[in-house]
Amino acid sequence: MTNLIRLPEGSVCWPAAALSSAAQDVRHAKTRVSCARAIDHCTGGTTRWERRQGDATAWVEWDWVEMGAGTVVQADPLNVRSNVLLLDDRGRPVLSSRRRTTLATLVYLLPWQGPVLDELRRSATMRLAA
Repeated sequence: MTNLIRLPEGSVCWPAAALSSAAQDVRHAKTRVSCARAIDHCTGGTTRWERRQGDATAWVEWDWVEMGAGTVVQADPLNVRSNVLLLDDRGRPVLSSRRRTTLATLVYLLPWQGPVLDELRRSATMRLAA
């Protein structure tokens, strides 16, 4: 019986204890804006932040919605997608519930609203020009 962990292609291991220092190195990669839904006139999208680690790139991404002019929030704070496998102090993978809360904390520490609002302004300007 083997104890090897099989990671999906492109996964990156990251010590959970290094969260606060990792947050300083994570950078905005891209933001996608979705058109407003006719039902609630709500604009939303996805934003991705990345961190280079050796020859791999660790990424986190989540959905957001615009609640009003100048206000964006996560659509679901515990639904952060990532290729990061978080490790405990002994180098073992953390439980799924701890992974979700740790990634949610990382998102909380990031200044992500500014780049999302910038992209919203750019896309609004492009829609008006069209």
